[in-house]
Amino acid sequence: MASTTLYVSGTGPAKERTMFGVNFADGRIKGYGLKLHGHDKTFFVMMVRGELGYGVNEFTDNGNRTITDASTGLMWTQDDSGEAMSWEEALAWAVEANANNYLGYSDWRLPNVKELQILVDYSRSPDTTESAAIDPVFNVTAITNEAEQVDYPAYWSSTTHRNWTQEEGSHASYVNFGRAMGYMHGQWTDVHGAGAQRSDPKIGDAADFPQGNGPQGDAIRVLNYARLVRDAN
Repeated sequence: MASTTLYVSGTGPAKERTMFGVNFADGRIKGYGLKLHGHDKTFFVMMVRGELGYGVNEFTDNGNRTITDASTGLMWTQDDSGEAMSWEEALAWAVEANANNYLGYSDWRLPNVKELQILVDYSRSPDTTESAAIDPVFNVTAITNEAEQVDYPAYWSSTTHRNWTQEEGSHASYVNFGRAMGYMHGQWTDVHGAGAQRSDPKIGDAADFPQGNGPQGDAIRVLNYARLVRDAN
């Protein structure tokens, strides 16, 4: 399904003009090029009505390395995990944070994918703002991506991605706050855009996927970063 949100950068080697859409066949959010062989692509749409301010974040820096979003009632850690980890390690990191009363709280959790996706700032991207696609009130660890570019990580969600996997429950959803890399036409490139939501194996070895996976060669990292959340109330 098409959205009205255009990627502020572009996808593929040619930086093709790209729209974010939701694939209801596999539950992912990806950037889709608007042209195919020089012709406009067509998409299905769903209509919506209501207040235009839906989903607009209201962040407050609490001055203690936490960020509260009044629009959702959620409190986030200002810093991410600082290192890549498996999905199970990310879950364990939340448990450890609670055991240590991290930042004065003991009810942190790994966000579900809908909670995580609402952090995306689609007005930002590595190519256009030299930043992650998230409000600059958050601290984001820089990484080097598959194309040897300075980039920003994907964050794990707690949500198991059930579709399009050979083994039921083997993948978990993540959200790209940097480029959503893929291997196409013999090179690594941003195939789905900063702000895309995809999935990775919960366990495994990224070396088993030297040219990614799927039609767009989606990068398989296995080890991603994490950011914790709790209910602000």
